[in-house]
Formats: sequence, C-alpha cells, structure tokens
Amino acid sequence: MLPSFTYFRPKTLREALAFLIREKEEPCYILAGGTDLVLEMRAGRIPQNSIISDISFLNELRFLNQSEKGLEIGPLLTHSQIASFQAVLSKAPLLARACMEVGTPQVRARGTIGGNIVHASPAADSIPPLLLHDARISLISLNSERTLALKDFLKGAYRTDLRQDELLWKVEVPPLPGYIFGYERLIPRQAVGIARLIVCAAMKVEGEIEDARIVIGSVSPVPFRATKAEKFLINRKPADALFEEAGELAGEEMVGIAGERWSTPYKKPVLRSLVKRALRQAAAGKKKNGESEN
Repeated sequence: MLPSFTYFRPKTLREALAFLIREKEEPCYILAGGTDLVLEMRAGRIPQNSIISDISFLNELRFLNQSEKGLEIGPLLTHSQIASFQAVLSKAPLLARACMEVGTPQVRARGTIGGNIVHASPAADSIPPLLLHDARISLISLNSERTLALKDFLKGAYRTDLRQDELLWKVEVPPLPGYIFGYERLIPRQAVGIARLIVCAAMKVEGEIEDARIVIGSVSPVPFRATKAEKFLINRKPADALFEEAGELAGEEMVGIAGERWSTPYKKPVLRSLVKRALRQAAAGKKKNGESEN
C-alpha cells in the first residue's frame, strides 16, 4: 500500500528547480521513471505526507548530444533508449550493454539513467561502465550549475552528493578511442535478477597492453576501479594466465574494500573468473575485429 503523498508536476525545468527551494517541512522526492521510487513507497521507506515532484514530462532533461569530447546524456533518457542509440553503441558499448541488462523490457522502457545514478544502488547497472569512462555529471539548481566526477558524486550505498535544491542535469561520457571492451555480469538465476557481480573491462593494446581499466560492481557500497589489477596488466602481452592473475588481484582488492563476509569464499573465485573472462573477451574482440574504432 502506498503512503499518502502530495503530487506536483512542474511544467518546466525552472519550475521544478524553484519548487526544490520552497520552505516546507514535508520531504520531497523526485519521480523520473518511478521504477525505484514506487518500490520504496510500497515498502514503507517513504514517509507519510511526502511530496512527489514528477519531472518525467520535462523534455529539457531528455537528450543525447555527441562531439569529439564524447557523449552528453540527459538524465531522463530511458535504459531502452540509451541501448538503442548508435552513438552509444559505438562510443560507449558497455553502457549500451549494461542498459540492456536492466530489469525487464517494461523496466527498461520506463527507468531512466538519471534515476539509476541518483538512487546509487551498489548493484546499479549503468554506473560501472560510466566509471570505466571516467564519466562526469552536471548538477543544476535554480541559480547555479556544478560539474564533478561521477566517482566523487557517489558517497556510499544509496548516498550521493546531490543537494536538496539540485537536479541531475547531464551525464558526460568521454570516449575511449582505440580501446577494446569486455563485460560480464552474474545474476542469481537465468531470468530477471539484480546483479551479484558486474565486471567492465577496457584495454588499449599495441602488441602489449598500454592501458587497462577494470571496474567491479555490486560487491561493495560503490563500484570501484581495480587499480592493482590494472597496473599489473600494463606492458604485458595479453594471455589467459595474465588475465587469471589480474582476476586474483581484483579479488584481493574486493576483500580490501568490502571486507570478509559470509559470501567472500564464493564471490572471490567467481570474481577472478569473471575478470579473466571479461579481459579475454576484450582480447578476442581485437583479434577478431582489429583495432576498435571507439
């Protein structure tokens, strides 16, 4: 059962921002796609008499721009829209892949990338590929705008640096030219499920590995770069044994960040395997298709 609430639907972005600085005691929650918020309401985690500000009709927040600097993604683009754009498929293929893994077709058609980021679930599908690209986000209030790295915006599980008077304005995704990509995702069953592990990998290879990026999601409060594993790969030739050692290092980093838990004896070897598979997938793509054009 839903709690009682007051519904507000701003007609413009300016009206939505002006509403956020009102002087009222009732908490205000933003409705973008509603795929997370409605579940929170049904679970009783949204207080009675809250205010719901529905921004889902604001086309000012629904856009995709591309330039030599990369992509600019509006927060109201849905997962299914992002996954279908050719610009995303070519410039940020793992983001397109991750958006296709979100929930069901109905959830993908309704849920937004902005909601996925601001909700900041440890298992959010869109965040690991965005971190892989060193994505930045712009936050806007009635009188100001600020831009910061996504990694600095995420403060913990379900916690961000979003201020009460701000909305997410855009997501900036720099390109990774010449990189090859791999992606692995573990869910508890062969159906719809929240990811237990997410691995996004990117490498730049010219005979040897010139650069490597590995992002691990869904095992810690915030997805993280496996920097020790990344550095281990540099200046070495791609090989299965190398990728397995990188996976072992990533598992150790996971334990260092998330700590020892009841699931660690299971997750650590699985993570090692997924990292190996993601790196192998990237290397196989280079061997098959040649240098990436992204």
